[in-house]
Amino acid sequence: MARLTTLFALGLTASLAAATAQAAEGRFIHPADTNKDDRISRQEWVAYKLPAAEFDKADTDADGLINGPEFVAWRQTQA
Repeated sequence: MARLTTLFALGLTASLAAATAQAAEGRFIHPADTNKDDRISRQEWVAYKLPAAEFDKADTDADGLINGPEFVAWRQTQA
């Protein structure tokens, strides 16, 4: 079980790092963005198992969606 948890954590970390790099380049591509609109809705955020309590912190313009720059800024606070 510990190995599975470690592998999941490593995969999530790699996904977050890739999304951060792509967002910095201007296109926001993240596996949580299931409808491919370059933004993560609250539903997508929670479905991807990102911390629900963090959504409002990440959504700095309070439009109900996380865009690339917002995700990058939020991710930097998680390090």
